[in-house]
Amino acid sequence: MSRVYIVTDSTADLTEEEVKQFEISIVPMNISIDDENYIDGVTITKDEFKQKMIASSELPKTAQPSIGRFVEVYDELGKNADSVISIQMMRSISGTVDAARQAADITETNVKVVDSDFTSRSMGMIVKEAAKAAQEGKTVEEILEIVEDAKKRTTLYLTVVNLDNLIKGGRISQLMGMFSNLLNIKLFLQVIHGKIEIIQKGRGLKSLQKKYDEIFEEMKAVPSGIQEIGIMHAGLSEFNEGNIARVRELFPNVPLTIVTTSPIIMSHTGVDAMAITYLENK
Repeated sequence: MSRVYIVTDSTADLTEEEVKQFEISIVPMNISIDDENYIDGVTITKDEFKQKMIASSELPKTAQPSIGRFVEVYDELGKNADSVISIQMMRSISGTVDAARQAADITETNVKVVDSDFTSRSMGMIVKEAAKAAQEGKTVEEILEIVEDAKKRTTLYLTVVNLDNLIKGGRISQLMGMFSNLLNIKLFLQVIHGKIEIIQKGRGLKSLQKKYDEIFEEMKAVPSGIQEIGIMHAGLSEFNEGNIARVRELFPNVPLTIVTTSPIIMSHTGVDAMAITYLENK
């Protein structure tokens, strides 16, 4: 039987148990904060990073894994695998998928690189679908079809309540950021076709709650039902806790995983951001 291994990066927000159960190889991202360099999930934990980010006046710097690091992973897996499928975070926010593709051209292992069109646990759910298929002995072509199908069944929403990191990173101008903070503007975002789009701006948390309520109704109306829900956060504020409780109440029989998001995502969204993602049944 042919053996296919699955690779992804550390923004997938998979649990340690999932990584072990589904035999997924994680290539960690790089982070720099206050002139100190760290390897995501290796030399710094999510909670440690969050505390450093809160205390720092500077925006953390993030970088994709080196091409050489990908080559090392592919070479090692190639000793026991016929092929490798490498599923990476969306190209619109990171060059990780490009580094993976360049590494695939260098290694002697047969590697197929896929842009997930998502990040965080949305990508993680897609990766799990691929890993399950690999464990079942599916071919590379079959797994790639499963990945594309899972992408179509995946939805990701994100709320940003603190715009400081977006301002520091230049994604929002300082002038716009100043007025947004003065007006208590909050953002509701969605990943659409591999890009992050602002779908709603509003003053205060009430505007966000109204949108969350609409999304919960949308989820309840999914014709095929929901296979899995993920909630990723950069702090469990009272507002976030309330919406998590609502998800538990509305979808008691749907598997739910709640994780602190990766430092890479946190560095852009700032503290108290929260995302909800779901994978529809086939």
